[in-house]
Amino acid sequence: MPSFAVIGASRGVGLELVRQLSASAANTVIVTVRNKEKSTHLNELVQASKSKNIHIVEANVADHHALERAAAEAAQITGGSLDVLVHNAARMEAENMIKGFLDYDTPEKLDAEFLASFKVNVLGVVHTVNAFLPLLRRGTTKKIIIIGSEGGDCGLVWKMRLSNAAAYGTTKAAENMVATKYAAELESEGFTVVSVSPGMVDVSGTATSSVVSPETMPTVTKIMNGIFAAFPKAAMITPEESGRRLVSFFDSVGPAESGVFRPSMEYLD
Repeated sequence: MPSFAVIGASRGVGLELVRQLSASAANTVIVTVRNKEKSTHLNELVQASKSKNIHIVEANVADHHALERAAAEAAQITGGSLDVLVHNAARMEAENMIKGFLDYDTPEKLDAEFLASFKVNVLGVVHTVNAFLPLLRRGTTKKIIIIGSEGGDCGLVWKMRLSNAAAYGTTKAAENMVATKYAAELESEGFTVVSVSPGMVDVSGTATSSVVSPETMPTVTKIMNGIFAAFPKAAMITPEESGRRLVSFFDSVGPAESGVFRPSMEYLD
C-alpha cells in the first residue's frame, strides 16, 4: 500500500493533492496542518469523501519538535515506513508577498519578513526531511518532492525581470538548493529528491487571504504582465489540473532526475 505524507495541505494545491491521492483506496495519505480545527476545507473533504485513508496530523514546519512528533505519529499509522514525502508548506504572507527589496518601510520590517520566510521556506524543509527520513529509508520508493516555484529560479526570474516578491523568491531559491543538497546526500541510497513547480494556480477558492487589493493591484498587474511577456504560454490553471500534473510527476520521476528544479510546462520552451 503506497504511503504519502503531504506537508501543508489545508487549502490550495496541497488540499487538491490530498483529494487526488486519497481517491485510490490503496493509498495511505498522511496530511500535516498547523491546526486541525481551523482546517475547514480539509475537514470538509474528509467528511464528504468518507475516506478511511486520510490521516490528519498537526505540525507547524517552523517547529522541528512538532515535525518529529508528526513523523512518530505517521510511523504508527504506516507501520514505520513512508514511500513519498511531499513538502508543500510555504510562507506566502499577503502583506509582504509582492514587495521588492526597496518596498519595506524600515530595515527592521525587511529583516523580519526575510527571517520568517527563511524559517518556513528553507529550514522548514530541512527539518521536515530530517524528521521523516528514517521512515523514507524503510519505504519502497524513497521519493522526496518539494513543491517549488519559478520565483526561485534565477534564470526564469531574470527573464521575467521580476524584482518583486523578494523574500519569497530568495527563500524559494534557497529551497531549491536544499533539494539539491539532499539529492547529493542521499543518492547512494537510491533516493529521488526534486523540486517541482505546481504551475500558476488559481487557489482563490480556498485562500484565506489575497495579495490583490486596490493598493497592490498595480504591482500585481506589473508582475503578471512580466510573466506573460516572458512566457507567452503561461496561463492560470485550476487546482485540479495542477494536481493531475503533480500526481503524474510523482509516479514517473526517478533517480535520474534527482537534484533539479522542474518548472511547470508553461515555462519550458
